[in-house]
Amino acid sequence: MQSIPVTPPVCANWKDGGNICPREGTHACRDCKLVLYCGRDCQIEHWNEHKKSCKSSLMKPDWLPAWDREGRDPAWARGEAATNFFNSFGMEKHLWGNTPAMDVLQLHKNEGIAYGKDLAIMFAASGDLRNVVETIQSLPDQFDQQVKLTINDKDFSVVARNVVLLLFALTSLDKELEQISAESLAESLIHVWYSAMITEDILSRLQSSVKPLIEEVCQKISNKSPGVSVGKTWSFKSGSTLRLVLKKEDWARVLSFLEVPEHLSASGARAVRHAIVLAPERQDYRERWYFKDATPSMRVAKQRFREDGLLLPFGHPRLGFNCPNPTIFQAADSWPLNDQANPMNGWPPSKVRATPYRAAEDLYGRFFSYLRTTFTAFIKRVATVKMHFELFNVDAMELYHLAEKGVYDRVETSNISDVAYLGTYGTIRCLSPFLKPPQISQYATLITIYMNAVMEAARFSGELEALKGFEDIFDYLPVEDGLGFIVNSQGAKTYRVWDARALILDADTLFGKYMTKLEFHRIAEDLRVKMKEHNTIGDPWPTRLKLRLGEPGAKEEFLYALSSSFIGAERCVEWKRTE
Repeated sequence: MQSIPVTPPVCANWKDGGNICPREGTHACRDCKLVLYCGRDCQIEHWNEHKKSCKSSLMKPDWLPAWDREGRDPAWARGEAATNFFNSFGMEKHLWGNTPAMDVLQLHKNEGIAYGKDLAIMFAASGDLRNVVETIQSLPDQFDQQVKLTINDKDFSVVARNVVLLLFALTSLDKELEQISAESLAESLIHVWYSAMITEDILSRLQSSVKPLIEEVCQKISNKSPGVSVGKTWSFKSGSTLRLVLKKEDWARVLSFLEVPEHLSASGARAVRHAIVLAPERQDYRERWYFKDATPSMRVAKQRFREDGLLLPFGHPRLGFNCPNPTIFQAADSWPLNDQANPMNGWPPSKVRATPYRAAEDLYGRFFSYLRTTFTAFIKRVATVKMHFELFNVDAMELYHLAEKGVYDRVETSNISDVAYLGTYGTIRCLSPFLKPPQISQYATLITIYMNAVMEAARFSGELEALKGFEDIFDYLPVEDGLGFIVNSQGAKTYRVWDARALILDADTLFGKYMTKLEFHRIAEDLRVKMKEHNTIGDPWPTRLKLRLGEPGAKEEFLYALSSSFIGAERCVEWKRTE
């Protein structure tokens, strides 16, 4: 079954086994602002169904988590090692991004929008394709040179999903133009990327377009020895190519990302996922997160996504989404993501929030609209610009065996520069040689992201324990939060204040201490690089509050930042070779 197109938004008057109103949704529910109706008649007819959400206890302005209502300690405060608040729950596959997508070229700020030479970009520890998508869709209209994109990740599941998504897009574009709609393809890509369940139509198109390409390679290399690396390049009518290099035995593993696991039914897939994202033992954690949300409707929207796992507008029909997504479900008995994973973690919150949407409180509807526009632009640029994708599945330190040094205009490294991974020295030592030297390009840049540096500096400097600057939080949060913080050490309001700490830290000073402790100056001298004084690609503080208290929208910005999974202190640092 084909899914119902999301644009224009359809009337929310539908239910399983019943009729679907075919008209456009133009009027939002006045109370929750989560759904759209074509008119009052449909709204009245649908009320018995909609009131389950609209009158949910989560919608009450004075809602409190169960542990607070019941006067008990939350799970993480009961001395249970397995429920430490900072422990995630579930498996640890990172199939979705956890920092906002960025255009790693920013040609208008660097080489110029009239730049007339080919470009080469390396994503050394790519994670998902969000930075690839954002970069390609941001190319100036007049740019018509070739772009080489080297995309690597050491996690096979990440690489396999990236291959499937790219081949799905490229093979779809090979069809006659009248047979393919960029908007329709964009919606399908969104579901393959993010939805736990997909339609039979999407699964069929995946299997008919991508599966034969992988099967052909598997047949040709069947006699090769295990452990041997095998590369295959596909060419497409658009002029683009995709090259994939994997070990012989891993080629067959890609096929599993195109087949639903044996014995996994739709109901079984939902149960497996619910065991993680709706685990009863994690109720206190979920409700702590919900209590930080900017509006009651946001809580309801997040609960809906936990329940069905479909990235769709709140009131959009769910009919036909009955096939477990094989790019996510790799086994019949496990959901690979932890219970904090959220598709929105990989995209710029301010851009998503600025996307026009009629149902003003529909968090995921607005997000879907943003992705649909972004993915459509990506698809149209791939159709007109020659892209040469090459994908590897190795540790970033092993790329020197596979990629050419001194030819890349940008090297994006994700957060492997954090001390828990390669660290700053290891990242720059391994990856800066791939950049073009300054005599060839003054704009060639290596990009590092630090997700944990500021909080690490705050801990070793004692600022978190000292409660420094806590009074600033109470300028943003309700007055009663301050009282709750004083009188109830285990109350939800206390934890909301505690969770807001990072948003008001002096991140600049703390990151300065981090740089001193890790001797950034010595790293730069030893490795012959220079930290750029002013970023020309990524926002130095991509998730930090931009408005000052008292400016219009400042409190709203604070509350939305607190609702997100970002700490507000993620740091982007850019480096250039000095020779």
